[in-house]
Amino acid sequence: MENYLHRVLGVYETRAAAEAALDQLVQRGLPRDKARLLEPGRSRENEDATADSDDVLKEVLRDGAIGTAVGTLAGAAGTVALAAANISLFVASPVLGALSMLGWGASLGAIVGAAAGAENSKGDVADLVKDALASGHVVLVAHTATEEQTTYARQIIGDSMAEPGGAGATT
Repeated sequence: MENYLHRVLGVYETRAAAEAALDQLVQRGLPRDKARLLEPGRSRENEDATADSDDVLKEVLRDGAIGTAVGTLAGAAGTVALAAANISLFVASPVLGALSMLGWGASLGAIVGAAAGAENSKGDVADLVKDALASGHVVLVAHTATEEQTTYARQIIGDSMAEPGGAGATT
């Protein structure tokens, strides 16, 4: 187990509760440089950890735009195929039929693109940390190098979050 690396984290309502858990980890043998306290707006290194709902909106819009472009191309290809086969969607107005097919392709592509982008969205530890910091909580992150460190870090952090002042999440 040379490359055993694991993260154990706790979310706390107060800095004092997080520091108490950190002190217990250090007393138990975890090196001080292997644990960090993250606070909202506290330092430059935490700037990337603040939740920004605009990023989510931008991702959905980007995925929707890509889907729209792909859907429009698919609709155009379908329209060309129908025109090549000499099939008209609307006898009275073939232009309206072609535009309708383009619109349906674009709409379907946008929905599929946005859904695919939302499905591929990461719901991992980073999102949990961002949400906790955006809510004003303090996050304790312990980087463990052995199974033993992971076990006692989970125990210490889990027990400390069960007490008043802990907000309640470990991974």
